[in-house]
Amino acid sequence: MRNKIKKWKRLRAIAVSLMAVLLLLMTTGCMGNPRSETIVIPETESEKPANEASLGKEFQVNTIYPLPVSSASELQLLGWTSGEAVIGYLADNVPSVAASNGLQLFVPPYEQSKQLASTTNNDMKILGLSPDGKMIAGLSDSGKGTSLTLVNLDGSQIKPIPDSSIDKQRSLHSRILHWSNNSRFISYLVTGNSRGQLNVVVYDVVEGAAKQYPLLGFSLADRSTSVMLSNDGSSVLIEDGNLVAMAKRNGDGSFVVHYDHPSGNGGSTWIDDDRFMFLGADGTLFQYDHRNGELSVLLEKVGSFSVSPDRKLIAYTRNNEEAVYAGKLQGNNVLYQTAVYQGIVPYQMMWSLSDGALLVDGSKSQAATAQEIAPAPAADQERLRTFVIQFQ
Repeated sequence: MRNKIKKWKRLRAIAVSLMAVLLLLMTTGCMGNPRSETIVIPETESEKPANEASLGKEFQVNTIYPLPVSSASELQLLGWTSGEAVIGYLADNVPSVAASNGLQLFVPPYEQSKQLASTTNNDMKILGLSPDGKMIAGLSDSGKGTSLTLVNLDGSQIKPIPDSSIDKQRSLHSRILHWSNNSRFISYLVTGNSRGQLNVVVYDVVEGAAKQYPLLGFSLADRSTSVMLSNDGSSVLIEDGNLVAMAKRNGDGSFVVHYDHPSGNGGSTWIDDDRFMFLGADGTLFQYDHRNGELSVLLEKVGSFSVSPDRKLIAYTRNNEEAVYAGKLQGNNVLYQTAVYQGIVPYQMMWSLSDGALLVDGSKSQAATAQEIAPAPAADQERLRTFVIQFQ
């Protein structure tokens, strides 16, 4: 019996070693630069499938509120503002109601929306709500170049960024506008001075100025690429759907790539100025610390994820499952993993500013009717494509 136990332990150690080697080979990236990396695989409880998951103490669902979105309208969800209110951009396909186009405010219990009058008729094609929920940045792209506009949600100010701040001859290379987590920096990518080069455009809300910085070590691809600054403005995350990279600012102002890794389409985000989280190409959710090169495995078989504003909670989906999960981030672990909604295929999830609610936008399961873990209102169940999960 003892010999069998020893043999099993040896086999387990060999398996873990092989896994670490495979992960190391996968993380060599596309830069070709040698780097050392420590892979951490935390020992956590085994993950349960959605139909076996039980509600934990951290995630008791209270109410599910559907948003009143018409099938004739296209609602782009932007995020949360104060008072548990949701901001979206409504684009109607019906000409007779085109006057209702624009930014919409949904307040609890989310039964109707209110148009923000100050935003009507603004030609902003790419929108981004600041993480503090106070301001919207809008980016327009035309044959003459790009233009950036800031809008305060209280309607007090609409501020076009002066043309002299941004070189309008550059071609836009981003289809997503990113804010830093502290709502200070806005960033996107444009083509650079030389062939195949990109520049990072950064607007500093505090200084009120936009600047461009060359991005070195990241090849220009045909795919749209997003960029997100850290809170201190010293580093950026770049992602194009196939690769995620971290670049740091040099003394000359340019950003130089220090780390890259094959990625999926599930996104990436800063946890703090030194660590960021991203989804690998194989569905592994990683956390990387550039101070010591430590790459931690948080979850496996993940389809998408969203981190709360205080970076303490996470919502995520699993590959080949139609469910929304929530968990608590602690170190390199995800605790209290809980299925909070089943029967949905989410393509967008966003935590409220207080962490007390989760906004979900997705399509209903084709195989079965959605099954709510908490009872939903008796209203039209077909509207449960865009909804708010409120936790106790």
